[in-house]
Amino acid sequence: MISIPARWSGAVRCALVLLLILGASSCGRDHGVTYPPTRKNTRPVPCDTTVTVDATNGPQPDPVYLCEGDTLTWVKGSGTNSFAIHFQNNSPFEDGGKDFDDDPKKNHDKGKSKYGPLEADKYSITINNTKTLDPQVITGGNP
Repeated sequence: MISIPARWSGAVRCALVLLLILGASSCGRDHGVTYPPTRKNTRPVPCDTTVTVDATNGPQPDPVYLCEGDTLTWVKGSGTNSFAIHFQNNSPFEDGGKDFDDDPKKNHDKGKSKYGPLEADKYSITINNTKTLDPQVITGGNP
């Protein structure tokens, strides 16, 4: 049996080079960065504190992400003379408030201090006594 040593050493060299390339370019965590521990695949959600009620485009943002203890305020936007808000079922607020309008004394409320599972609370919003929309406030999602 005849063997050619050059072929084996070439194959070994190629394998070693390939291993070095894969090791050097491997994807993964940056070991210089401290990542918070997570149990699930999660993404941080920015909390909303102001909703602009626009006569043309409706409430912005929609949906609203309300975080624990934050105060949510609705304000008049472009073309809006008046608005009225009513939560149909559950209230995402600490005091259980369900009705709000454009009066600065009645256009805001504080979110609950502790939310449970993820919830979407639907509310209706009437703009300029005619246009009625059906947006939602998202709360919860705590482990």
